[in-house]
Amino acid sequence: MRNKIQIAIADDHELFRKGMAAILNANEAMQVSIQAENGFLLLEEIEKIGMPDVVLLDLEMPVMDGFKTLEALKKKDPDSKVILLSMHSDERFILHFMESGANGYLHKNTKPQEVENAILKVMESGFYFNDNVSKILLSGVQKKNKAVPSLPGQESLNEREIEVLKLLCMELTTSEIGKKLFLSPRTIEGYRKQLFEKTGAKNIAGLVIYAIRMGLITV
Repeated sequence: MRNKIQIAIADDHELFRKGMAAILNANEAMQVSIQAENGFLLLEEIEKIGMPDVVLLDLEMPVMDGFKTLEALKKKDPDSKVILLSMHSDERFILHFMESGANGYLHKNTKPQEVENAILKVMESGFYFNDNVSKILLSGVQKKNKAVPSLPGQESLNEREIEVLKLLCMELTTSEIGKKLFLSPRTIEGYRKQLFEKTGAKNIAGLVIYAIRMGLITV
């Protein structure tokens, strides 16, 4: 069963949780291995059976909400992949969570097919931004930092690092970037590590936000 994408769903609304699980389990490539009604129970289950490939996380839950759960998941495993589900469309929520390490953000009225697509994209490239989130991110980072040449405490990126960053933002894999730049996958991984260190980003989604803020890409 491990060849399937293992998914955890944390949501205090049982009908939504079970309905989403039924939809995802109908996809031959996916399996919901954890269902929890709050972040605390989610973490308990993860301790028992291990970290799933992707966590679908509600924001508003009793006992332990999405804010604290995301922080705990990233502390436990910085590479954990988390897609937030919420009724909130406020750009402050979205920008905050994406900068805190979330890999995607979906409104709860999103069609099931988009949720499945988001899971596949996050598994493939490390992030998923739909058109609405892309607009919010672009608007948010432009308001936050206008024409900023470099961020405080961060080293400037060299030409090769910028080149790798742009290709990562195009959702290319390490192998694909290596072929395009005539470099080994190991070398590309080295550049990825440098990018994380220099930008302070927690994941690929964070690198995309950094690239938008610095005017290196548009969405």
